[in-house]
Amino acid sequence: MHRALLLALPLLLGMRDPFQPLPDRCQTAALAQWRYQGFINVNGQHRGVLRSPEGRWYRAAAGESLLSGWRVVSVTEQTLRITIAAGCEPTQWQWQRQGVEDEKVDNGSGTASQRAAYGGKKPPAGDAGHR
Repeated sequence: MHRALLLALPLLLGMRDPFQPLPDRCQTAALAQWRYQGFINVNGQHRGVLRSPEGRWYRAAAGESLLSGWRVVSVTEQTLRITIAAGCEPTQWQWQRQGVEDEKVDNGSGTASQRAAYGGKKPPAGDAGHR
């Protein structure tokens, strides 16, 4: 009985299990897994569109929080920069926007299969519809 009480005492007092890793309050391990996928400019209000490692989508503007401790500093068409909680390394992080090339391909003429057949470029004139 006394032995069980001694084993349960750390749990009852809220002490952390010393054999478990410390919680990552900075979440810096996830930084490289996030993706800056899009930029929105509505009436001068710039918002970035980010995708988390879990596949969730987030829209954020300068001054807003993404996760606890992550605060958006600036959003441009090409970059989104954040600061991370005090005491964390690195103190800032910047993502480069991805998907710009995909947008250029999507805006080109020809079908997707035609663009794929020509390495993402427009098919030569007179070759539309031929494989």
